[in-house]
Amino acid sequence: MNRALAAALLSAFVFPGAGHLYLRRPRRAGLFLVPALLAAAVYVDDITTQASRMVDQILAGTLAPDPAAIAARLHAQDGGSPLLTLCGFILVAAWIGSIVDAFVVARRATPPAR
Repeated sequence: MNRALAAALLSAFVFPGAGHLYLRRPRRAGLFLVPALLAAAVYVDDITTQASRMVDQILAGTLAPDPAAIAARLHAQDGGSPLLTLCGFILVAAWIGSIVDAFVVARRATPPAR
């Protein structure tokens, strides 16, 4: 497997910036890794906050400890804050950008075969 494909696959299937780390370009990896990690951290924080609220409701007796009731409560909530939407765009842009950029950087660094 050539380096360009390996770098693109690492960025695609591991995390944004992983392909750049493979190519030994840590600063460039940081351009994709840091925003993606921050966006993922916002998602994890939101998920843990929602889970904590649900547990509190179950313990208080206002929500039945039934998977169907919990799923119905989750579906009844709104779509989330605009911050979550922005984080989603950032995460997708970092992921796609990392894949494309890792492939292009590796292709430029590798001389064409004759």
